[in-house]
Amino acid sequence: MSQHRLLLLLSAATALVRAQVTPMDVVFAGLSARTSQLAYQQRGGDMKPIAPLMAEASNTDKTLAYRGLTHALALMSGRAWTPDLELATALDFSVNAKAVGTGEYLATRATFLFDAPAAALPPYRLQLDLLKADGSKETTVEPGIVLGDVRGRRGGETIGLTFDPSKIAQPGLHTLRATLQDGHATTIFEYYRSIFIVTDLSKRAEAAMKTLELLPNQASEAALAARQILETIMLAHRTYYGTGFQNLAGYVYAGMRAVGLGTTEPMDFDAALTHAALLTAALKEGQDPLSNARGDVTMAYRSGFDGKLVPYRIYLPKNYDKSKKYPLVVLLHGAGGDETNFLEAYGRLWPKLAEERGYILASVNGRGPLSGYRKENGGEQDVLDVLDLMKSHYSVDASRVYLGGHSMGGGGTWTIGLKYPERFAGLIPIAGSSALVVPGLEAELKSGRKIPVMMVCGVKDALVAVAGCRTVAEKAKALNAPIKYAEYAEGDHLSVAVMSIPDIFDWLDAQGKAGMSAGSH
Repeated sequence: MSQHRLLLLLSAATALVRAQVTPMDVVFAGLSARTSQLAYQQRGGDMKPIAPLMAEASNTDKTLAYRGLTHALALMSGRAWTPDLELATALDFSVNAKAVGTGEYLATRATFLFDAPAAALPPYRLQLDLLKADGSKETTVEPGIVLGDVRGRRGGETIGLTFDPSKIAQPGLHTLRATLQDGHATTIFEYYRSIFIVTDLSKRAEAAMKTLELLPNQASEAALAARQILETIMLAHRTYYGTGFQNLAGYVYAGMRAVGLGTTEPMDFDAALTHAALLTAALKEGQDPLSNARGDVTMAYRSGFDGKLVPYRIYLPKNYDKSKKYPLVVLLHGAGGDETNFLEAYGRLWPKLAEERGYILASVNGRGPLSGYRKENGGEQDVLDVLDLMKSHYSVDASRVYLGGHSMGGGGTWTIGLKYPERFAGLIPIAGSSALVVPGLEAELKSGRKIPVMMVCGVKDALVAVAGCRTVAEKAKALNAPIKYAEYAEGDHLSVAVMSIPDIFDWLDAQGKAGMSAGSH
């Protein structure tokens, strides 16, 4: 096959596809807009043109809701609303897979989420560049996606380019940057998607899965962990499997990425494939490869709720000793996240301090990025199941089991912690408290059980207002509840979750000392 055939330009024939605006796109466009609104108002921004656009968040037509919210985001960024900028919000840039084997093709496409602006002046193109892991440019993918004259393009139309990444880049993690340009090569907007090039991906995955399928014990911890890894790799091979924010439409994801969200990958697919192969090989030889695992460990279990294979992550101190008892912190991610967050995000402070201070961590999947940890979708049961698994498989001090979470996970901490207070020695809701928790807190206190709580809030949080946190703290104080209220003057919805971690571990240590003191009398 000639070099020219390696790049198959599909712009000569466009096809209608399903518009890609999803409920999740609308949710996070709304969250981004509300976060931007606080800073915009503090700068003295005029809300008259913004307010009706923000109101579109409640529109039942998700495409109209997304269109209004991205318009508001663009205006609040200080940019003039032009046909070019409208085109940037109308376009999505996507790829068909997260993991691509050497010698395999990757399909990229530009999709019109809604009709292109009639006033857009041609021509336009998306320049495609592959970036290295450090963000530096590695190579350009020629000829890019030629959009040409977009006037008349309707929502759902797509234009694409297919190429073999392994012909122009080395195996490993790469970011594919798509730069929207006008006819003068002026940059209008930049979209991003990340991919992994994996040597002999299909061959290696199939070999590991074949070994796994022949094992006599399919239900062992190591077999389930290997299966979950392999199934995730296969999913990433046929779809764009990303954690939380990575799956958002291009304009909103670019904004998330600019503030450091959605940059954590689901896994290093090459290393994970090697790990799965080692797990299956050890199991084939009758060994238990997880018996001496320490540090960050990827786990999975088969849920009794619906039979699904559910992943979770744990952290065991490197000097973990089965003859000793360890405090356990069960952690619930926020909206858009998953079980990887507390081990890989937040400056990696959770595993660092857990190692230094001797804690076991369990980071829960919670049935997806927007489950709310509700009973009806299995999110609540996931938390309880992981807790039970940790207590049955590891040397956990049953009197020192804590539940914590950020944002949506903070709300889940309140809900599950107050519903099952006998299971936890303390709660740590981070940027997830509002006056809505007061009735549950009152009911818990009236029952006679006073569960200790460290409530973390940021004054600059635009999503979970500090006023609601203060209301809860004041009510708790009036009821003589054992709540430590930690308010951070410079903390916003994201930064407060990082700056509070050392204080959280100080509080956890103090709970342990209080327990030992009480037990000595």
